[in-house]
Amino acid sequence: MSYSDFWFVETRVQTVNVKRWILWSVLLITFVSVCTYFCIKSMYMKTNNYEIAVNEPKVTVEEAKQTNANGYIKGNVTNQTEDKIEGKYIAFTFYTKHNIDIGKEYIEIGTLNPQETKTYEAKFRYPYVERFVVTVTDKKD
Repeated sequence: MSYSDFWFVETRVQTVNVKRWILWSVLLITFVSVCTYFCIKSMYMKTNNYEIAVNEPKVTVEEAKQTNANGYIKGNVTNQTEDKIEGKYIAFTFYTKHNIDIGKEYIEIGTLNPQETKTYEAKFRYPYVERFVVTVTDKKD
């Protein structure tokens, strides 16, 4: 068996070899990227242990997922009053299973007109979060 016996090696025109190797490289990078994306997404687990400790504006949690090192929370905030809301923050307080406060994250609501709804997404990097509490504050602590 010699060098010219391989089906993927063109001995007469080297540009064909370069094109083939570039194609194989692109396919390999694409495959690895797709597999990595789905592996990382499968590591996130749903979090249902949370408390919303606010009435106005109405805050809902649509999706909350976490790994053992980080996570994210997605939801909506709705102004159900007749007054404009300005300068408020949604505060997320994270706790471990021993009820230890391990940190807070804030999302600025901005200006929220009457009957207006906005979506939010909060990302956090705290290990071993067991539960979280959602509140609305006037300032960051």
